[in-house]
Amino acid sequence: MSLDRRQMLLSLTAGIVAAPAQRLRNIVTDWPPSAGPRALRLANGAVDWRAVRELFPLAPDWTHLASFLFVSHPKPVAEAIDKFRRKLDADPVWIELAAFTDSEGRPLEAVKRALADYSGGKPAEICLTSNTTGALAMAYHGLRIRPNQEILTTQHDHYSHHESIRYAAARSGCSVRYVPLYDKPASANAQQIVERVERAITTKTRAVGVTWVHSSSGVKIPIESVAAVVARANRGRADADRCLLIVDGVHGFANQDVDVARLGADFFATGTHKWLFAPRGTGFLWGRSDAWPHLRPTIPAFDPDGLETWDAWKEQTPLPATKAPFVSPGGFLAYEHVLAIPAAVELHGKIGRGNIAARIAELNDAFREGAAISPRLTLHTPRDPALSGGMSCFEVAGLTPDQVTQRLTAKRIRTTSSPYKVSYARVSAGIMNFPEDIDTALRALREMTA
Repeated sequence: MSLDRRQMLLSLTAGIVAAPAQRLRNIVTDWPPSAGPRALRLANGAVDWRAVRELFPLAPDWTHLASFLFVSHPKPVAEAIDKFRRKLDADPVWIELAAFTDSEGRPLEAVKRALADYSGGKPAEICLTSNTTGALAMAYHGLRIRPNQEILTTQHDHYSHHESIRYAAARSGCSVRYVPLYDKPASANAQQIVERVERAITTKTRAVGVTWVHSSSGVKIPIESVAAVVARANRGRADADRCLLIVDGVHGFANQDVDVARLGADFFATGTHKWLFAPRGTGFLWGRSDAWPHLRPTIPAFDPDGLETWDAWKEQTPLPATKAPFVSPGGFLAYEHVLAIPAAVELHGKIGRGNIAARIAELNDAFREGAAISPRLTLHTPRDPALSGGMSCFEVAGLTPDQVTQRLTAKRIRTTSSPYKVSYARVSAGIMNFPEDIDTALRALREMTA
């Protein structure tokens, strides 16, 4: 006798079957993976997720459900890093010549072009950084803000976002306000989120800082609607009083089928070494072309597209109006990692951004569906796909988040807990995961809560 979806989930919690990810198995082939490379597409054109998994050198005897935290370099990215490493080791000065001439294709320009194409923006709007934290710091420390103005942010943002704001406020003398967007994350409501932002903006508000997907709860906020609110607040304002929308986008970037440069933000900060699977230690700050003059550079730039900063230094003249290359932090970098970013973008293109977003959504929805009916487990991430992303936050009655992750670790299941004042355990499935991984985690949690 066949079981319907509800019966399967009820059976899981009773310990009979493991089924929350059953609906995905029609697109999974030949697991566990065998040795040898494979094409990423099956004969019918569908993605071969087994072949995708083979690209990641993750330990096969672990269930990896925390890859959103720090990336395992997939094979094409690792190969690109090695190619540039060998090139730089053979001729270290090549990078300086290549950066400023066309003879080698200007590799840094190729990096910005790849990120801009993926984001829906322009290469000239990209400021290269090492991570999301650095990108946020560039935005807030560079913000041209007066002591009688304020930065508005939320109570839900990450340490890196809050502290970037706090340090910038201490330097400029401006004030900071923190507002809640929802009372309980599991019941977050898009209209309520937007209304709370709208009510909080005043004539003093110079910047609104929000996070696309909260790593504290898994809530995904409606950035486009928030951007529309900020745009309305700017009607009639002088340019020096313009309210800027600054978004920490790292946990939405590359797991949503969205052109982030078209979400309506003024600045969008993200690391690329999470969901994009680009080399570790890479990220960027995207900004609208007309928004960059609202920032000042913080660290001297080495970007070849920002040579005006060197000219101003040599001539001791004022800097011209700020543009993205002026803000990119200078100094020598791990160039083999930076130059390998296009390999990650190309991999996403081969798999298909829409396919990646759908895969991540289905796997994580399967976990939430099973977790929602598990006894003694409280799911804090909304079930609504419009308000949830690639991670799920939850707690188990009688256990701390760290105790939950430790018990899962003992079963060789990698998860994390959120580093906030109110902390939850977190599970996150990426394209390297399979329905069996979701079943394994839910089964372990069922045993934990029995």
